[in-house]
Amino acid sequence: MIETVFTTENLPAEERFACWRELTCRTLVPTQARCHDEANFLASTLVRGSNTLQVYTETVISPWSAERTQKLVRRSDPEKYLLGVVRTGTCGFSRGSRETTLGAGDLILIDSSQPFRARRESGTHEILVLPKAVLPLSAAEVAPLLAGRLSGREGIGAVLSRCLHEITSPGIRDRAADIVRLLDTALELLTTMLAHELHSLHAVPPESRQRALLARVHTFIHQHLGDPELSPRTVADAHHVSLRQLQQALAVTGTTPAALIRRKRLQQCRRALADPGLSRRTIHAIAARWGFTDHAHFSRLFRATYGASPSEYRASHHLLVREPTNPLRE
Repeated sequence: MIETVFTTENLPAEERFACWRELTCRTLVPTQARCHDEANFLASTLVRGSNTLQVYTETVISPWSAERTQKLVRRSDPEKYLLGVVRTGTCGFSRGSRETTLGAGDLILIDSSQPFRARRESGTHEILVLPKAVLPLSAAEVAPLLAGRLSGREGIGAVLSRCLHEITSPGIRDRAADIVRLLDTALELLTTMLAHELHSLHAVPPESRQRALLARVHTFIHQHLGDPELSPRTVADAHHVSLRQLQQALAVTGTTPAALIRRKRLQQCRRALADPGLSRRTIHAIAARWGFTDHAHFSRLFRATYGASPSEYRASHHLLVREPTNPLRE
């Protein structure tokens, strides 16, 4: 997991804004940022997430403005979307002739490939940073929603807002698995929210709805792997599609609902068996944790998939881990 904590509080006054600007350019996207009173600039920042998805939380006392110019886009484009959530205070965004003023509870989606201008007074905001490639909607489909106000006070937007806030809460700091699940959930909620907004504009073609469905299905299965009752039928019912529709959607990716569930469960068991921190947990308990109720069936599947029994896999992996840790044994 990634976690970065930053505050300007203990920095020399003349370095505060420059250090904060460097962090935001590295974590979000490069911009030309300005502050009229750099000596009194105060800000604190938390970045938490995975290599793919991060949530950036910031509290700023001093007003600032930033611009991402066309020149900066040409020089460096990380191909990201930034979903901003205003917690307190107000801020404004401009993209071309479109001006948007946001208040507490509002959301906004920004594209790193498009120039924009931003301004903020004091307040707190969160930003979900994600590669464009992980969002199952094309840039052309998302374009109508860029730099416009999206509601985070009701419906899917409100659930997404709470999810992002939970990721940055102090109590979840040491629970990496929970953070990963929340990030996956946030991506699913964002996809659902954008698809819902685009449906309102009558702008979502069937292939985009199919990609959005696949993203939701993968997230749902990941979240319910430990439930022994998880089945293709329960997945289909949860997404209000027939079992045949679910099978057709997954067939495009070369798999079936049952095979996808089985593969994801085996992957989780393999990770657990390779984890030295779980060496005291029995293989049976690990299998049951990820939805396998028949131990013999699990062992056969594991051997067929990975070429070794669960106990052989665990023993060989832990041996490889232990040997380099004792350089004095010779």
